[in-house]
Amino acid sequence: MRSLDHVVLPFASPAHARTTFETLGFTVAPDAVHPFGTGNTCVFLADGTYLEPLVIADPVAYRNAKVAGNRFVLCDAAFRPGRRLPAISALGLRSSDAVADREALAAAGLADDQLVDFSRDFTTDGGEASILSFRLAFAHTGIDRDLTLFVCEPRHGSAPDRTLLTRHANGAIGLKRLVLSDAARPAVTSVRQALERPTVEKAEDRIDPAADLANVGLEFHAAPALADRFGIAPAPSADRAAMALGLIFATPDLTRLRACLDRGAVSVHEMVGRLVVPLGLHSTFIAFEEP
Repeated sequence: MRSLDHVVLPFASPAHARTTFETLGFTVAPDAVHPFGTGNTCVFLADGTYLEPLVIADPVAYRNAKVAGNRFVLCDAAFRPGRRLPAISALGLRSSDAVADREALAAAGLADDQLVDFSRDFTTDGGEASILSFRLAFAHTGIDRDLTLFVCEPRHGSAPDRTLLTRHANGAIGLKRLVLSDAARPAVTSVRQALERPTVEKAEDRIDPAADLANVGLEFHAAPALADRFGIAPAPSADRAAMALGLIFATPDLTRLRACLDRGAVSVHEMVGRLVVPLGLHSTFIAFEEP
């Protein structure tokens, strides 16, 4: 089974991203810039997953990368128009060999031809500097404009120590589940089948479309169920449909969490033992549950 590596959330500005997550009690990494004009202010979690709030850091480099056909930039540029940011635009799955994964996707008719290789500077909260390198391969699913699915292979020799960055005032220790639109189910299932097929022993075996990833659960819901389960109203009809709707974090102490959110004057409501926070003006949300 594949594991989730990270979740991409486009924001309008680095300041907005940083303020949003710090107000929620998360520790936010120092700002970083990609060579193709995007930048991020990442939130790292103790379970090894992370959030990538993504911004346009260098408009000229971004525009040039778009003209050159950089797949990562093209996906971001296709997602932003008509959205109330922040919203969830992409899911990155862990990979140990992005080239092999692209071949597996190609065999299923789901591969984008381009690989994206890049390096960027990384500075820990303790001031340690290093260079991180990655290779990305993208799935072509038909819902790319609304949710990009890709694999992410780390190419650096060793990862920096992120321990300090994984300690959060709200107590969050990891991502527990992803909440997706029912309309995303076929694309997610197809990509998982393509990437996980080499591990299936019998040809007749099929991957359960509702099954979890190796490290994160998946929930698929029609829009009306959001109100009953999470107290979240669907996006206005004028907005483009969201394929990825919510992030559910594991937090051992909801009392501590509520105190943290109260200090930040965060609007929160409780639904069946979980605390739910709307993310911006969209139907995107963040929820917290005990493990």
